[in-house]
Amino acid sequence: MRFGFYLNPIVRLRNSETAGEPEPAVVAGLAAAAGAQLILAGWTPVGGDVTERDIRLIREVVHVDLMLVTPQDRNLVEPVVKLQPQGVVLVASGWDGRRDFRPVQLEVDAEEVGSVASAYKSAGLHVSFLIEPDPNAVKIAARQGLSGIVLNASVFAAARTDEEAQTELDRIADATMVGHKFGLHTAVGHGLTYHSIGVIAELAYLGGIYAGRAVAARAIICGIDRAVRDIIAEMDRNRAV
Repeated sequence: MRFGFYLNPIVRLRNSETAGEPEPAVVAGLAAAAGAQLILAGWTPVGGDVTERDIRLIREVVHVDLMLVTPQDRNLVEPVVKLQPQGVVLVASGWDGRRDFRPVQLEVDAEEVGSVASAYKSAGLHVSFLIEPDPNAVKIAARQGLSGIVLNASVFAAARTDEEAQTELDRIADATMVGHKFGLHTAVGHGLTYHSIGVIAELAYLGGIYAGRAVAARAIICGIDRAVRDIIAEMDRNRAV
């Protein structure tokens, strides 16, 4: 199971200051050295927090896989491919690179999903879509030839009661099992905290866990190295055998 660090919360901090710090590529390198096996960066060609310069620097200094989180729009395939990431995680169309993104509604956009996935796969990229943890959506993903899926954990992470959390956890577990059945690389991300990530790590057939805000917040207190090591330790303590 790989831990992926989503870099955008660090980039937003950099962009809020005139000094231009922290440098995202440096933070990405430190996260990788601490054990992150994947760096994720949300990018759009115009107006987003992460710049093309950021992506190029990360590729130069970080020697783990880089995945770009980007809208599923067909006209973004060429500029994304030019940046040479190892793969993409596609979110709903219209994301501006700054505000919170939304999962792709596969039931509505199945034909477009298949077309975009095919274009990225033809370029040699691993392609996943952020989707809701619904077994039917996972089946659609498999039919459209996706390499993998990222299950949206934001509802689970925001649950106010144990009952709400268990209901959503059961949905994630069911979707993970279906993903395994169809040979999809299945990860979980979006909204996870140090408290909730341990429960997710207990799930069988899970290929990855992605987090950003929680790590960035803890890094303010103890540094990025310790923050990444702590979250990986939490995963390892609870990892399904």
